[in-house]
Amino acid sequence: MQPQPHGETVMNERNEAKESKRSTSLPSRLDTVYQFCLTNLKPVLMEYWPEFVNKYPELDMQQWAIREYAKQMVDEGVSSSRQIQSGIAKACKQQYRPRPTEFAKLCKPTPEELGIPSLREAYDEVIARRGRFKGKDFEFSHRAVELVDERVGHRVYQMRDADFMELFKGEYEYWVSRAMTGDLPAAKKALEYSTPKKPVIDSYVAKHGKPMLGDDLVSQKIKELGMLVSRKRQAHISTPDDKVA
Repeated sequence: MQPQPHGETVMNERNEAKESKRSTSLPSRLDTVYQFCLTNLKPVLMEYWPEFVNKYPELDMQQWAIREYAKQMVDEGVSSSRQIQSGIAKACKQQYRPRPTEFAKLCKPTPEELGIPSLREAYDEVIARRGRFKGKDFEFSHRAVELVDERVGHRVYQMRDADFMELFKGEYEYWVSRAMTGDLPAAKKALEYSTPKKPVIDSYVAKHGKPMLGDDLVSQKIKELGMLVSRKRQAHISTPDDKVA
């Protein structure tokens, strides 16, 4: 077996570490969700849906079924107790026993619950931001709408209405899905405005006046250089480089 280059060895070690971290974090999250479901979801299933007990009469079968619920939740990005409790409340309100995949989706918040406006409302909001409120202070109803505007809002000036709506719809659905998993990037903080400082020479002139040049050799050279720069500047103004003869 030939020795691997040092760089390749390091990369392999990093990849192995990532795989190890991924393989340990997923079971850990799954076990946490599973234990919470055993304590909170299973009693509800057994109390309100007799068919659950009929279908899974033995304890090991019930544990297997609850683990399937937990797996679907993890796959859908559901891992907090608050999300699971929300799913249980929705299922009880609708009075039916959802399958694992359906229950996992019930645990996720809806756009309305997150305060995200509808597609049409968000579209109108961006149009207003780019239209009558252009250049003015504007507060978006939700961070997701602000992100849509940041990404594609400027295209409203370049595209037909129907084409822009199609582009807008795809961007809207993307950021809504990110919002539903709590994965929206935070807004960037604007830089604080600071009053520009005057150059040092301006401060000196304001305090002491313009420096006086004498009759020595250095002063004469400075005067000649100033006159040369002035003539070149005037010549450039009279006949700029981009003027065609």
